[in-house]
Amino acid sequence: MIGWLGGNVLRGFRLMIDFPRRTTYWERVSDLDPHELDQVGVTLEKQSDGYFIAGIAQKSGKPTVDAVRVGDKLIRVDSVLLTSATRGAIFAALHGKPGEVRVLVLERDGQQLTVPAKVTGF
Repeated sequence: MIGWLGGNVLRGFRLMIDFPRRTTYWERVSDLDPHELDQVGVTLEKQSDGYFIAGIAQKSGKPTVDAVRVGDKLIRVDSVLLTSATRGAIFAALHGKPGEVRVLVLERDGQQLTVPAKVTGF
């Protein structure tokens, strides 16, 4: 997360390094997207047979996604089937503006569950 956040923030700047003077010059070249990191609050782990929930983000001491458990297999996000999606497409499907709802299809103990999950602002 630290590298991801740093890369997102630094992308909006051009950095020039003046080594002889030991000085850096920063020029803003684009505005930051305040919703760039907003998504459904789950962490995924890629395994040989698919993507699994590895963690659930907390906000104000409460889980950001109800009815999802660590170890659930994520099958689909809205219309995006994870078995044929790229990692970028999966993150794009989980991304959104706070309050938007994504429909997650999960597999737990051999059963499929459909869970609405709100996008959280981070």
